[in-house]
Amino acid sequence: MRNVIVLSCGLFLLLACRQNEIEEYAEIPRIGFENTSNVGGCPERYVLFTDEDYLKRITVKTDSVKVELMGHALETPGTCCFERIDEEEKAVLQVELPSQLTVVPGVYSFYLKFEVYRPEQTGTGYSALLGFDTAHPEHGFAPGKAEGKQMRIVGEYRLKPSVWNNYFGLYSDGKYRFMLDFFGGVYTSVGQTSENRRIVREAYAEYRLTHPAIVDENGNEIVFP
Repeated sequence: MRNVIVLSCGLFLLLACRQNEIEEYAEIPRIGFENTSNVGGCPERYVLFTDEDYLKRITVKTDSVKVELMGHALETPGTCCFERIDEEEKAVLQVELPSQLTVVPGVYSFYLKFEVYRPEQTGTGYSALLGFDTAHPEHGFAPGKAEGKQMRIVGEYRLKPSVWNNYFGLYSDGKYRFMLDFFGGVYTSVGQTSENRRIVREAYAEYRLTHPAIVDENGNEIVFP
């Protein structure tokens, strides 16, 4: 009988503690970025600019990330403030996003939209780290899960096609941009024929009559075979 009483008391205390933890966690509206990773870490959104985007003159892309509310439901509208977090030794990505949004009662998640500008250089990962501006006097939420406090936006400008085979000579960004402008299509749409090599070679020779040389990544003038 004594063992039963002790066991009952233990279960009561355990349930009471768990209930108190839930109430303590739920008493304040909390917020965080969605993180679907099984290993935690900072969630990422990857934005890629390609040769197709170059042809379409796309230099800005719109993307979004899901923001989740936790704890008690809102009884009145709340303001959520965002900030960029400065990082040392990082290639900085240009991103535009609202500094704050109003969350109304009945909303348990929403999407934060942002604009990403094409990086200046190709082949380099640029990034921006976002977080919640908890120091802002209008921010009305407590932090949520630790793995949802920040979110990284990664932008890359990948111009070189994976199928480049040197049919038009050694690759360089400047050469490929000239080809994109001249042919009006990406590499896979340009026939690898001696005629196409001839006309692009002649087109570049004509271009040089009134323009400075286009140079490769080593500073040498491009050559069409």
